[in-house]
Amino acid sequence: MAAFAPLEGKLRKPLLRPAKPLTFELQNHSAVYLEDGQYLEGFMFLHRLLLSGNSISTTDRLHPAFIAPPQQLALASSLIVYPPITTKAKSTDRQKGADAALRYLRSLSSTIHPLSVNFLEAFVFSTEPMRRRRSATVSSDEDVAHERLHGVAANAQSLWNRAEDFWHIVGWAFNCSVAHKKRWGRWKLWLEAMLDLLEVEWTERSRLYWVKTSETDDSILTSSLLWRYISSKDPTSRATRRRIFRAILAIGEPQSRKEFPEIWHDETIERKPVEENREGPKTIDISNDDYGEYGVDEEEDITEDMSRIPTRAVRRTAQSKSYGALGEEMSEEQNNGDVEIRDTDHAVEKLGGIDAIWLRQRLLSLLARVADALPRRFTTLEDIYDLHTEFFCPLRTIHFGLLLSTSQLSPTAQIALNANLLLPLLSSRLTNFTVITPSQADLEQYFLPAGAATHSYAANAKISLVLETMFRLMMQIKSLQATTSLREAVETGIQARNILYANARRKKGNEHEEVQAKELMDLSNERLLGLLEILEIAAGKPAQARRATSSASDSLPLTSSLSSIMSSISSGESDQDPDKE
Repeated sequence: MAAFAPLEGKLRKPLLRPAKPLTFELQNHSAVYLEDGQYLEGFMFLHRLLLSGNSISTTDRLHPAFIAPPQQLALASSLIVYPPITTKAKSTDRQKGADAALRYLRSLSSTIHPLSVNFLEAFVFSTEPMRRRRSATVSSDEDVAHERLHGVAANAQSLWNRAEDFWHIVGWAFNCSVAHKKRWGRWKLWLEAMLDLLEVEWTERSRLYWVKTSETDDSILTSSLLWRYISSKDPTSRATRRRIFRAILAIGEPQSRKEFPEIWHDETIERKPVEENREGPKTIDISNDDYGEYGVDEEEDITEDMSRIPTRAVRRTAQSKSYGALGEEMSEEQNNGDVEIRDTDHAVEKLGGIDAIWLRQRLLSLLARVADALPRRFTTLEDIYDLHTEFFCPLRTIHFGLLLSTSQLSPTAQIALNANLLLPLLSSRLTNFTVITPSQADLEQYFLPAGAATHSYAANAKISLVLETMFRLMMQIKSLQATTSLREAVETGIQARNILYANARRKKGNEHEEVQAKELMDLSNERLLGLLEILEIAAGKPAQARRATSSASDSLPLTSSLSSIMSSISSGESDQDPDKE
């Protein structure tokens, strides 16, 4: 019994094992399944090989895990979203192959040490120059031929051949989150699996970079899959970075669907239901090559699709012809500047749902981590904050607040970003303000007492939301002290913003946004005063009478809704997970 250490209420972290390539026989065995379209059987076989040895591995002795060759890994990733076996599958059995591929990829990030697998060999786009899908163990052309997979799903119709680059996929996936919910159910799973791999690999490479290498040697970071995707186009170009942000924040509007079109031709058109055969199942006669309902009709469907595959340029110009019902609704919204966002739940749906918001924030956080580690090769954190400001500030107030409150940046990074978000909104000019992490003195002098530069409900509401977030985060890292000057700054700022929006003139065609912004600002004012009171109570100060109050008692359901949504986002759970029953 002494051999079993107590868990003390915690589960043991998975041991990340070194990778071991499949033997020639095992590789051929799995290839036979995959080339024959038996994806469920093929990836179940690979999954068992991957997990074999987990139970007997210890920290002192890690048994290598068998891993599929790059071509099979690429096929696994592609099948997760491959239309003929997902949203266009003729039966649920077909989709099980895609789910098995997903399960296999998910297990990679929790089983294999991230640096023992060269993901650059597998997840590479056909448009990338000077790239060959070849494993480190390949030593001859004969081996390359054995490693190559046949079939359109692994070649012409592969995700890695159809997409322009990673950000094309990201933009199209988030377009689907708003305009094509059924396809989003699959793209969401793909993004989650790929982000798991990207984050695990980048985290391990960052650890080695800061511990074992000098800051002048960044090859360990530039060898990552994440950097490969960022540098697929000139990473020092601001146009490249703006395209990345547009992909992450895509919401299905016509311009976004034009820039990030569908991956497969007619991908979003669902299969028409097939009438049931009243005569019963067909008879199977193997001797006469009659397999009944188990024929290769899937390949026939694929061949038919391939016969009308447009070129990349034609695909880009043809996207406006088939958007679907929600797509048409989005087009109408572009012509109407006063589309009403009813409440927080509705605002979340307009951003693609809780899962889409969560994934957007994960990607934005990764970009900030890369900028922090590779400022010379990529860009600085200040520029990343500028891009956030450029894309966030024009948003509706309720969307602005949602993205602000769900950020996955570290507290210090988020505080610096918030300070940057305030610069174009404040009435006072702060051209010389260069402090990255504002102190309490900066907060009291420059930010808390200030109102918006314009007489706009939306601008003042955004300022209040940013200040509320800054205040909460500075409390979290214990950089605020309950002082008289702090209370005076908070109350002065609330009164200043109340006066400004009280004198505001509503812009024509934007009435609903302004009314909603006023409501959101009143709620934010209440929360900001509540945070101040918590800080004072924690410091042992007596409660003080409020000088600045707001009238938001009728809007409590909005606060309750936002709280429930934040709780759901924090859990990071997915509703459409094939592993959960």
